[in-house]
Amino acid sequence: MSLRFGVLGPVEVRRNGRPVPLGSPKQRALLTALLLEPNRVVSIDRLVTAVWDEEPPRSAVANVRTYVNRLRGTLGEGDRLAARPPGYVLTVHAGELDVTEFADALRQGRKALSAGRAEAALRHLSAALTRWRGAPAEDVPRSAALGPRLDALAEQRCLALEAQAEARLMLGEHADAVPELRETVAAHPTRERLWGSLMLALYRTGDSAAALSAYGQARTFLAEELGVEPGPELAELHRSILNRDPALCAVPLLPAPGPSRPAPPQEAGPEAGPEAGPKAAPTPVTGPGSLVSLVGRDLELDELVAAIAASPPRPVAVHGPAGVGKSALALHAVRMAAPDFPGGVLHVDLRSLPRPGAYETLARLLSLLGPAGEQIAPDLDDAVLQFRTATTDRRVLVLLDNVTDEGQLRSLIGACPDCRFVITSRRVLAALDDVDHLPLAPLTDDAAYELLSRLCGRDRLDPEQVRRVARLCDNLPLALRIAGKRLAVRQEWTLAAFADMLADEEHRLDLLTCGDLSVRSALDLDYQALRQCGGTADGSALALFHRLGERGMADCGSATAAGLLGCDRRTAWAALGRLADLRLMKSVAPDHYRMNDLTRLYAMEIARTAGKHESGNSAVLI
Repeated sequence: MSLRFGVLGPVEVRRNGRPVPLGSPKQRALLTALLLEPNRVVSIDRLVTAVWDEEPPRSAVANVRTYVNRLRGTLGEGDRLAARPPGYVLTVHAGELDVTEFADALRQGRKALSAGRAEAALRHLSAALTRWRGAPAEDVPRSAALGPRLDALAEQRCLALEAQAEARLMLGEHADAVPELRETVAAHPTRERLWGSLMLALYRTGDSAAALSAYGQARTFLAEELGVEPGPELAELHRSILNRDPALCAVPLLPAPGPSRPAPPQEAGPEAGPEAGPKAAPTPVTGPGSLVSLVGRDLELDELVAAIAASPPRPVAVHGPAGVGKSALALHAVRMAAPDFPGGVLHVDLRSLPRPGAYETLARLLSLLGPAGEQIAPDLDDAVLQFRTATTDRRVLVLLDNVTDEGQLRSLIGACPDCRFVITSRRVLAALDDVDHLPLAPLTDDAAYELLSRLCGRDRLDPEQVRRVARLCDNLPLALRIAGKRLAVRQEWTLAAFADMLADEEHRLDLLTCGDLSVRSALDLDYQALRQCGGTADGSALALFHRLGERGMADCGSATAAGLLGCDRRTAWAALGRLADLRLMKSVAPDHYRMNDLTRLYAMEIARTAGKHESGNSAVLI
């Protein structure tokens, strides 16, 4: 017997290809809550909040058990929906759930797009979008618990549509993309990236008037429906179209800089003085990377740009905790410094590499410089020599994003004196020699207020509630951007109501998820790094992280850690230091470490998950 589960549209279950009845709306809501967390235990308390938006009746737990029994009969496989303290788990196999298939295809499509493989990206993204049959769980009542999760799925669909449009434009399918983009922006008129793709497609087909008209439509809609002006990226595209900027012409995703050569002479304009000479061609920036607006980072940006320009050249490493905005700062800095590097600016996000080792990083850099894959040297030493030869006598700026350890780049940065390197990482890459280290901290209160105000719209400002939301986001740019995006879309939410929702610790991390942006996912990378290491300090650090999560503790010193672990102070010190290395805690004073609130909530989630199988919960489950 085969089962298929569907959430991307009306909730459905198909047994041997035939739909089966799923019962009442509340029973479908319970099934939806289980399908949103397949193969994971969902507590009875969470199922109750998913089913009843209002105050649940006294019989809520009994009703949940009744719904579970009915669903077991519907599924026809008794072991599919099993009781496991403190709730229930629905087993879903590979290829049975449309949400999982969509997420996998979207991830592959975005990875291919970042790597410049537009054809593969379009294939994966189109496959992802075919999984959708309507709005997510559109026949299920939206409770306060289910609503944010379903909104996040709808956001991911929009991200897939935006990425699909980008891939089609990269392939030069401008004329074919126009009708589809018109339909898409009509269905999602608040998505400025979709409007930008439509404008660019129209402009590249030679219809400048239609491109400008599309901007006018976008501006009118945003003003009438959201009370905001188009964002800086859309406004800049509009100005470029008005000026017929040559940069808008279709170009390959990853232009090869080629050998350095003088720019062709240009005629001086009417305002040029007698000494006006030829203008240098713009330096190409190859590889993935998109700019977001920076707020409150002026000092850090100036310091980073100055470090890039310093002589003698030294690599610059920006480090800080998850979600603090390292990549955004580095991208702005290298774009500002680009005119001083005629050999080009190369950007590699190591997180997008299937195996982010030293050789894989070098191979990606070499592919950006032009050689086809089969021309890249097959071993590390030869690849280093090949890259050094390709960049000799050319000033090249290299941004290596999301580095996790020194071994990924030690052989590279020491062997290429004609390259300037900018590195971002979460932990301090202390084992590297002769590197300038630049720490990045969360935003100040005023900067966090300004960023959130820009994102959610100044017409909605309630200063006290803006600052409250910012505090609940720990002033982290990632969390603030997610909160601002959600508020911009959900105009019916007041800032006070959203702050109240964030104040609920059980659902805060769910609310701080928007499409592929997720505070939980960002923290999970650090936690998984800790789990994958096998040293004694890592084992103690992992156990300490769980103990702190079990108790909801944010502050800890060596004495407290030793008590929690049942070990000596030296082992406790090592465990705390390891958590600090991975940015899961921060040293705030001698022998005093602290988690920010979002990390504390994540630790509590992890501890609950880790303790489920050991739970002595005496609740009777059927």
